[in-house]
Amino acid sequence: MVPTNMMKILTPLTSLSLCLACPIAADFRAEIDWGAEALTGYRSTYVYRGFEISESTMEFQAEAEVALNNDVFLSIGSWYATESGEGDYDESAVFAHLRWQHHDQLTLGLSATYREFNTPASPLSVIFEDGVDLGTFATWKFNDDFNATAGAYYDFGAEAWYGYAETRWSKALSSKTFISLNTGVSYVDDYYGRDGLNDAYGRLSLTHHLCETVSISPFIGGSVLLDDEDSGDDQTFAGMWFEVRF
Repeated sequence: MVPTNMMKILTPLTSLSLCLACPIAADFRAEIDWGAEALTGYRSTYVYRGFEISESTMEFQAEAEVALNNDVFLSIGSWYATESGEGDYDESAVFAHLRWQHHDQLTLGLSATYREFNTPASPLSVIFEDGVDLGTFATWKFNDDFNATAGAYYDFGAEAWYGYAETRWSKALSSKTFISLNTGVSYVDDYYGRDGLNDAYGRLSLTHHLCETVSISPFIGGSVLLDDEDSGDDQTFAGMWFEVRF
C-alpha cells in the first residue's frame, strides 16, 4: 500500500504528466513573445526568510511572462502552499515581477507580492501577517554558469525590511540534466523580532528535462540562523519540483 502522504504528493504530479504531453508546440512558442509554466512540488520543511513555516508542504505555482520589448519582461503569477501532514497551515499569493535587462550582464527588477497566511492552531512562535511585499533587485551575470543577486524588500504585513545577497551556480551534466547551487545571506530590520544578520541559506538541485517542456528537480537545502537571539532553529529540508513549460 502507498502511504496517504505519498499519494498526496504523487497525485498532482501524475495528473500533470498525463494532461500535458511532452511535444507541446515548440514552433508556437517561437512565434510569440510570451511563455508560461506550471509547477507543483513537495518539501519536507517550508522555510521562508529564515523562519520555519510548516512541515511536509505541497506547493503549486502558475506563472506567465511577456516580453514588453527586447529588454523589458513582465511576469505575473499565483502560488499556493498547504501542509500535507497533520498540520492545517496554508498560504496563497499573487505576484508580479518587472525585469529590465540593461545589457548582457546586468538585470534590474521590481517585485510586488500579496500574501495571505492561514496559521490556525500553529505551533510556531511567529504568526505571519497578510500584506503586500514590495522590493527591488539587481542581478549581475558573470558568465553562463554563475551570477549574483542583491535585493531589498519592504513587507507591509510585518512593517519591516528584508534584504539578501545571493549567488547561483549551475553546470550542465548532459544535454538534458544540470545541477545548480544557490547560496545567500539575509539581513532584516525588526522583522518579526529579528534584527541584523538573519540567516545563511543554500539549496542544491538536480534538474532533468524529461522532454523539451517537462522537467523534474529533486533538491536539498538548509538555513542557518545568524542572529544572537534564540528566535528559532537551524533547518534542513529536501523535496522535489515537477515543472511544465508552455
